[in-house]
Amino acid sequence: MKKKSTVQSAFFNLRVLIGLFVFLAGVFLALLSFGFFSSAKAQSRKVGNANADAVAVAQALTPVVAKSFNGNVRTLRPVPSKEDERDWEERLILPDLPIGPESRATQLPPAVTIPAAPMPTPIQNFESLALLDAVVGGQAGCGYPPDTNGEVGLNHYILAVNCAYAIYDKATGTRLAAFTENSLFSGGPTGTLCDTESTGDPVVVYDQVANRWILTNFAFTSFPGPGPFYQCFAVSQTSDPVAGGWFLYAVRIDQGGVPGGTLPDYGKFGHWNDGCLYMGANAFDINGAGSGNIFASFSLNDMENGLPLTGAVGIANLGSSLFPTNLLGTQPGQMPPPGTPNYFVRNATTTTYQVRTFTPGQNCGAGGTMSAATTVSHVSGPGPNNVPQPNDPGSLHQLDSLGSRIMQKVQYRKVGSAESLWVVNSARTSAALAGPLWAQLDVTGGTIATTPVQQGIHAPDNTLWRWMGSIAADQDGNVAIGYSTSNGVVPNFPSIAYAGRLATDPPNTLPQTETQLIAGNGSQLFDCGGAACHRWGDYSSMSIDPTDDCTFWYTNEYYPNQTEGDPARRNWHTRIGSFKFPGCGQGGPSPTPTATATATATQTPKPTPRPIPSPRPRPTPPPRP
Repeated sequence: MKKKSTVQSAFFNLRVLIGLFVFLAGVFLALLSFGFFSSAKAQSRKVGNANADAVAVAQALTPVVAKSFNGNVRTLRPVPSKEDERDWEERLILPDLPIGPESRATQLPPAVTIPAAPMPTPIQNFESLALLDAVVGGQAGCGYPPDTNGEVGLNHYILAVNCAYAIYDKATGTRLAAFTENSLFSGGPTGTLCDTESTGDPVVVYDQVANRWILTNFAFTSFPGPGPFYQCFAVSQTSDPVAGGWFLYAVRIDQGGVPGGTLPDYGKFGHWNDGCLYMGANAFDINGAGSGNIFASFSLNDMENGLPLTGAVGIANLGSSLFPTNLLGTQPGQMPPPGTPNYFVRNATTTTYQVRTFTPGQNCGAGGTMSAATTVSHVSGPGPNNVPQPNDPGSLHQLDSLGSRIMQKVQYRKVGSAESLWVVNSARTSAALAGPLWAQLDVTGGTIATTPVQQGIHAPDNTLWRWMGSIAADQDGNVAIGYSTSNGVVPNFPSIAYAGRLATDPPNTLPQTETQLIAGNGSQLFDCGGAACHRWGDYSSMSIDPTDDCTFWYTNEYYPNQTEGDPARRNWHTRIGSFKFPGCGQGGPSPTPTATATATATQTPKPTPRPIPSPRPRPTPPPRP
């Protein structure tokens, strides 16, 4: 028999090795597609500073048994907030916004000249919590900034600040109750850090589908540190937030796929018609370094019936400030079609958003999947500089604009057949000031269009900085944006204002001109955490009244006089106001989105409709000791 040459043997072995490599690579990819190696994240090419193609999966949370407070919140046991000037937040560094690619949407079409019209004047306009106000548990405020947040329901408005909640009669502005976060969660008690170490970053969610309230904040001992880090949820047992009782859940976030000691900072929430409450947060590791995004889902059915809470949480490097969408609307025809996943949005570069979908697991538990990103172009919006204010020699106390992160809240609104996401963030204007960069993103039928329906940077003049925005759309598609205003010249102290557009106004315009909710009369001129206090607001909140689906409610911070903003007092104030476009709800037009430039739609795969669990009878809570 002829012996094979050395060359032939080597060639044969090489082919075997190549074949084996191809086979093993195929097995690896198959296993990866089923999440075998990691249920937290999958690696992929990077776009800017984020993995645009990454698909991430949430892992199950340990079910949390509900505790309950069954009395009137006016009778809560007083538990003071811990003092926290929040100087640790100054050290949490997010990456700079990458410079985006050129796109056809970088320049808007020429503006259409139309007569400007004034925004509606306030219907309600009342003072809300100040840092030094007395509430059940002691002082309302625990640090700077207030993280002003709020929501409106059928009869009440609930305001949240660091570190207290206040409930108002929305018809009169009368404060019905106010209490510290610690007092609320000690009403169970939960037996966790939520009872004594609640630390703010509060958000108020009103579930208009079930007529329930959700109050949430985080709790931890110190940061950086080993944890644990809790997200605390209080869920109203009835529609009455004062006397109807609350279910209390303390959810440890740094578990499962999220490494111990990971801080879920700047948490944002959105409820959806699939039975889930969604969460997005910026993750910082045990050493204080940024470590990606936290995303989570929680069962509204469990929360609102006092059942053991099913949920899931994941972490992945998807780029900073990736936040879920909040549902607007009260009627079945305004809801997303069954099976529509929640949308998560971030400002990815100076000219692009990234939009992802999160499809939850069973009952909002394990296996929820965050999709790859669809890139949506927007007008060029570099991050703004910090904001000047009067009476500040040397500009030592300029106010933090928070750069370009998506602000509270990403809002979903369906008008007719058109489904839209409304988003806002701060951006640098052509005059190098700050202005709200707002956009309407088309997600009709689950297809995420790659060009906004309309967009713009609101800069009606070259005089005022405008920042800390929040946006919402009413049932007719009319839009309002609330924000802070300031410059370095008296009398332009940090103030609260709003502007907007009618659904019939030309695209890309906010011709319903600026109206002040309240003029500030003082600047923030003190130190906190051993240095000048730059933080302002961290967010504000615009919401829609569920009684008419037309009235806008807005809350933000300000100083009523300079004494309150001086070092001796350091007493931020907040304000709540409402207004309504006169023609809303009278059968106005329902325009179909028309993009400002040709869009190549990216089809998001539609999941199989998932049955929403039927509410089970709520167990009778045991008597409180």
